[in-house]
Amino acid sequence: MKNIELKSYYAFIVSVVSFVIILSLGVSWAQSNHQAMVRQQEFLLSSISRTQASILERRLSAAFTSAQILAYEVEQKQGETGWFDIYAEKLIESIGGIESLQLAPNGIISNIYPLEGNEAAQGLDIITGPAFKKEASLSIKNRSMFIIGPVALVQGGVAVVSRTPVFLNRDTDQERFWGFASAVVYLDNLLNATQLRQLENEDYQFKLTRKHAATREEITLSSSSRPLAKVSASTSLMLPVGTWTLSISQQSNTDLPLGQLRGMGILLSVLIALLLSISLYAILIQPLKLRTQVKNKTAELQELAYKDPLTGLKNRRFLQDSLAGILDNNKKRKRMSAFIYFDLDNFKRINDTIGHDVGDQILIIVGKRLNAIKGPLDLVVRLGGDEFGILLGDITNPEQASDHAIKILNSVREPACLDQKKYSLSTSLGIAMIPEHGSDLVTIMQNADMALYQAKLSGKNQYAFYTEAMKIDTHALIEAENDLVLALERNEFEVYFQPQFNLHTDEIFAAEALVRWNHPEKGLVFPNDFIPIAESTGKIVDLGYWVLENSIAYLAQRKKEKRPDITLHINLAAAQLADPHFVSLVENLLEKYQVPAHLVGFEVTETSILKDVVLAKKMLQCLQDMGVCISIDDFGTGYSSLSQLKNLPVNMLKIDRSFVTDLEHNPDDSKIVEAIIAMAHKLNVKVLAEGIETRAQWRTLEAFQCDFGQGYYVSKPIPAKEFNLGKPLIHSDP
Repeated sequence: MKNIELKSYYAFIVSVVSFVIILSLGVSWAQSNHQAMVRQQEFLLSSISRTQASILERRLSAAFTSAQILAYEVEQKQGETGWFDIYAEKLIESIGGIESLQLAPNGIISNIYPLEGNEAAQGLDIITGPAFKKEASLSIKNRSMFIIGPVALVQGGVAVVSRTPVFLNRDTDQERFWGFASAVVYLDNLLNATQLRQLENEDYQFKLTRKHAATREEITLSSSSRPLAKVSASTSLMLPVGTWTLSISQQSNTDLPLGQLRGMGILLSVLIALLLSISLYAILIQPLKLRTQVKNKTAELQELAYKDPLTGLKNRRFLQDSLAGILDNNKKRKRMSAFIYFDLDNFKRINDTIGHDVGDQILIIVGKRLNAIKGPLDLVVRLGGDEFGILLGDITNPEQASDHAIKILNSVREPACLDQKKYSLSTSLGIAMIPEHGSDLVTIMQNADMALYQAKLSGKNQYAFYTEAMKIDTHALIEAENDLVLALERNEFEVYFQPQFNLHTDEIFAAEALVRWNHPEKGLVFPNDFIPIAESTGKIVDLGYWVLENSIAYLAQRKKEKRPDITLHINLAAAQLADPHFVSLVENLLEKYQVPAHLVGFEVTETSILKDVVLAKKMLQCLQDMGVCISIDDFGTGYSSLSQLKNLPVNMLKIDRSFVTDLEHNPDDSKIVEAIIAMAHKLNVKVLAEGIETRAQWRTLEAFQCDFGQGYYVSKPIPAKEFNLGKPLIHSDP
């Protein structure tokens, strides 16, 4: 009996010990699982927070910077504000995300753009007003930008407003405070640019805060209707006015709090310990498995968060999170750094004409090439689209950055082979030296982007280092855009005419209308110097319509003066081809000036047609049906060439001058030109060769049965008065 009792005792002891051990492990498991869930949720929230904060940071930085640019312009203009409306319009168009810009001489708002809807803000005193007095005084004292908000504006709406103090004759004995330059950003529009409202509908909570400049008190700019849950993640927004904070959490009405889940886990452990005390091994091993799974999952999510899924390169987020540590390490080791920012030239044309699948494969090839040429301490990242960046981590001088840039140019320049086809590539690079040109990602990328823009302006397929002059050039570009707007208003443009002639009869039968700018200060400006500006500002449409109407008016004048009829060919921009009202506009002008449609021709490039082939074909067909001559300009330089010719309503094609220049000496050019002429004639399309400069070129083209020609051999583009003289075409040889 005693023996049985002893065994029962031991069994009880073992059961109790097993229960205690299993219960202890179960509690440990519940706690561990709770911590893992918290870490995982914090990680996911941190990823979302960084993404949304990045969007807010970009828009706010651009908007706040606009106030500084405006202040700089006021200082340059010595407080004169007559330029404000035009300049503000350009600034809002170029930067975006700004609702309005304001000038407040002596602290009283007097200039607002746009004024419509903001009239109530005029006359508001920023300095003495009780709502802004402290921060305005502190801003003037420290000569620094300050922010107010959220604030209900007198003109309506809730916004944040950045105000920059303006000092005239800065750093001189005559220095004086002029007033404030302000940029207004509506909070609703700012949040609509992010996914925060959508996330709120998906049971996320958020709060955007900043510190009061004077009291350092935390101010809530915007928040979700529900407060933040206990588990949240915050991201700092590094702005010109200081640091803002975006916090995000997730907790739905139906979800159980994590603490309650932990309590249920402990209760479950007690039940399992009572019923399954003999399953000690399985229970002991379970927390380890859970920890391993959480660790692996966390590593997997981190890898996904920092890796570009297409190329396998690190992404912008990795660069943003890692840059500070990399630069700090380089500083300690006394290393110089450089950031090379670049994209593929004309990559959009590949996507649009060949397809995004091919475009993606090309990006993968470029990513592999960049990895192959990087150094052991270099970082290659894909920033988005066809944009890449390389952070050079171990260089001693700018010449080494130049050497690496040349390697990138040569590597990308190698044709990409896909499905037995070769695709020619090139890239343009902008280089910012670190820390000379910046020590934070925003500044470094902005400066490298300016250098990249300069490289593209210089002809692409090259690199450029950032210089302070580029920032000045940006202001000069804005002034050039303003000059262009004024030139249209002041009628400073003039149409020149270059004769087009029959190669077989020597008859001048037509002319190409070419625009020139009679600048009041710079003199005669050629299209290469202002057409890119017109295209980038959208003024190319207005300029194109001006050329169109003046050309038709010229034809009417010739008819009135009883001069011989000629066909006038007018260049069309891609934006005009996309205008659904263009055909009716042409009809109205022909009716207004009583000019027959067959005296008008339009020249379009293959590139402009390919932007929307269906729309372009429909519009060109309508024009051709009216009797207008349709010509394909610069033929042979685009992607589609002859394959598109048969599908378009075309009367004439113009062989690009690049094929004519070396026609007598280059057998390949000669064969190409002869083939194009023969193919066009098979399709009942006339052919005109551009760039004829010698009698030998004329004769060769005539032998190839080319119909028409154009070039300096006969005449350069000339004004209407000289063209009207109708000088006969005389050859220099018999």
